[in-house]
Amino acid sequence: MKSFKSTVVLIFTAVILAMLMGLGGLFISQITKDITQDTHEVLRDMAQKEAQYIYSKVNARLAYIDALAQNSLLSDENVTLEEKIAFFEAEAARTGYLAFAFADLNGDSTVFNSKRETTNIGHRDYFQAALQGRPEVSDLVISNVTGELVMLYAAPVYREDELIGVLYGRRDGHALSEIISDVNYKKTGYAYMVNNQGVTVAHKNTDLVLAQDNDIENMKTNESLHELGELTKEMITRTVGSGTYTYNGVKKIVGYAPIADTPWIVVYGLEEAEALAGIRTLSKMLWIFVLVAGVIGVVIAYIVSARISDPLIKISKEMENYRKNRSIALPPKYLNRNDEIGILSKGITLMLDHISSYIAKLEEKNQELTDAKEIITSERVLLETTLHSLGDGVISVDKDGNIKIMNEVAENLTGWTSKEAYGLPFEVVFNIVHEVTREKCPSPIQRTFENGEINELDECTVLISKTGEEISVEDSVAPILDNEGNITGAVIVFRDYTDKKQKQEEILYLSRHDQLTGIYNRHFFEEEVKRLDTEPYLPLSLAMFDINGLKLTNDAFGHRVGDELLQIVAQTIKNTCREGDVVSRIGGDEFIVLLPRTSYREAEAIIKRVYLEFEQAVFNNIVISVSVGWGTKNSLEQNIMEIYAKAEESMYRKKLIESQSMRNKTIQVILNTLKETNQRERIHSEKVSKISKKIGEALNLDYDLLQEIEMAGLLHDIGKIAIDNNLLDKCGGLTNDEYEEVKRHPEIGYHILKSADAYSSISDYVLAHHERWDGTGYPRGIKGNEIPLVARIITVADAYEAMTAERTYRKVVSKEEAFEELKRCAGTQFDPEIIQALCEAFPDGHLFPEH
Repeated sequence: MKSFKSTVVLIFTAVILAMLMGLGGLFISQITKDITQDTHEVLRDMAQKEAQYIYSKVNARLAYIDALAQNSLLSDENVTLEEKIAFFEAEAARTGYLAFAFADLNGDSTVFNSKRETTNIGHRDYFQAALQGRPEVSDLVISNVTGELVMLYAAPVYREDELIGVLYGRRDGHALSEIISDVNYKKTGYAYMVNNQGVTVAHKNTDLVLAQDNDIENMKTNESLHELGELTKEMITRTVGSGTYTYNGVKKIVGYAPIADTPWIVVYGLEEAEALAGIRTLSKMLWIFVLVAGVIGVVIAYIVSARISDPLIKISKEMENYRKNRSIALPPKYLNRNDEIGILSKGITLMLDHISSYIAKLEEKNQELTDAKEIITSERVLLETTLHSLGDGVISVDKDGNIKIMNEVAENLTGWTSKEAYGLPFEVVFNIVHEVTREKCPSPIQRTFENGEINELDECTVLISKTGEEISVEDSVAPILDNEGNITGAVIVFRDYTDKKQKQEEILYLSRHDQLTGIYNRHFFEEEVKRLDTEPYLPLSLAMFDINGLKLTNDAFGHRVGDELLQIVAQTIKNTCREGDVVSRIGGDEFIVLLPRTSYREAEAIIKRVYLEFEQAVFNNIVISVSVGWGTKNSLEQNIMEIYAKAEESMYRKKLIESQSMRNKTIQVILNTLKETNQRERIHSEKVSKISKKIGEALNLDYDLLQEIEMAGLLHDIGKIAIDNNLLDKCGGLTNDEYEEVKRHPEIGYHILKSADAYSSISDYVLAHHERWDGTGYPRGIKGNEIPLVARIITVADAYEAMTAERTYRKVVSKEEAFEELKRCAGTQFDPEIIQALCEAFPDGHLFPEH
């Protein structure tokens, strides 16, 4: 068996060697062709890169000469030649140019140097090109001026957009050869340049000999392009290419590329022998390899059987065994080998171990899937439990709109059990109608099936349960989608909307009504004006009411009483007006009534009824006085706001007349109320009034002023109407806060009296009757003669009466002691002149004997 295997291996090896020899020949031939082609491509690429490099340098110099030509120095007629020479000599020294020159339109040029050479370049190509408006570089030429080999860069010169000549600069022509001489490519590689006539203009081994006609010719190089025949013709067509030629028995490969915007072509060359040197070496090595391989193959033929065939057969059998019982047992001699068989044995063993591990993991994953299925079942139960514990009703339907799931809340709201509703159309169980029209509402799930979006019920939707109970509901419907986005059903979540709707209605009510009076507010009034300001409601009358003396009532009796007054006025107006009239409070004490389909006379009759109601109204002895003005819109052309303005103006005119009378009455009511509610304050005010008059008589004041003093003394504490009686009658001392509250009464009294013309003259006396001569009183802290005389008199009278009258918080002081206290406080609390007058008028101290 082994002998047969060895023979087979030997024959196989011989066949392989023969094939290798044939393929080797083909391989060498193809490689030679490929390397030759690659060399052509490399030389073309090198020529192109070199052309681009030279073009960049030429282009930079063209840009420079063009920028220099735009210098105003050239076009400015006021600049002297000496200044131009100095500038361009310095520029030439800085940039490496041999010299700069300027030529006029005829080609007559002057060199900008100390010699000031002149010449004519009118026949030169670069000059003609520059006259066309573009910068240009020349071929290598012999300078007419210096006889040197040069290249010239020229650019047009303008004066105020008019061409006046050409600026050109000379550079050393050997610069091209210097660029080429730096090229080194392998051992035999070289580079040179030719112009469009095929004449070599640069070569690292070239000496240039120039003729007098300024053309480059007779170029002596190692190989003249004129000898290259057809290849030269291809080069001067200015295309990128490559080719071969033989010179002095040596075959060479060249690549060439033109330099853009120049008359030159770059050529790169390499001897073919050097390019293919590697192939010859490779060919020799190939044949040696074939011979060696043949010898080795024979040796391998004898070894392969024992070292490779048997192990491979054993490994194959073990792999077959693994397929049956998932186990493998290769001999240790295979596993311990360090060659490919050992690697293969170890690899297969490791691979099958991994496969066994993956099988075990798959079995483990399968068990996990089984466990996951149980978890999903458990979570489904949990989901159903959660669904039934929600506070909202939930109904799930299939794609046909038939009910599949209902929770307990949905059962309670609809009156249907889950078993009864299962499979029924959604519309049968969820019977909804419009609250106002009583029309059946469209199915919300049908809308969701059509647009695929989450939808909500319209407002004013009522659910009629199975038992006929009506419930206001709100809901949202969401589609159920599969993995591909297809609708497979819908879920409806709904709730009892009754409480929420009631709260919304309350909010709406509050947004339209005045919180204090319960009638409509300004916001609603403005909406109603827009609604009623149309032809069907004409004539449209508007009446404006204003309470007279509301602030006085607030100051005197407190804001609680003022609020009650507002409520009484609002209800009186509302009760007197008709159904359909719009009564609104639009300001603190202002009311307005919209009277649709009401003429001016009809509005007047309604307002008279309102006045009559106010006259009959009774409110804690407080005078109820309201001023009113009204107007009527009879045609659409009239502006309702103008009617509003007229009504307001009319109301204010009446208020001027009615308000003062009402305030005077109110002050009398306040005074009477104060007397009735606090007998001690009544006595105190009457005595202070009399004492004040006595003091005025002692000061020899006139009759009219004595009358004011007497009235001011009577009303000096009228502000106490707004102070809690518990504080006024408190036994013992007051706390700081309580004292601060009591100290408000002068200001309150001032505001009450100031509001009525009949009492306004004494309001300042009431405000200042607690000021002190030294400025430490209240409420303003004024002093001396800044305090009105009447107030200073009342201060003395008030203090005397307070000391000699009975008080709950202290003992009574005798008249003599009180008089001594007045004298002691003269100059601090009291006006010393008033006290002096008292001492002279009442030397015994009996200021008021009948007290």
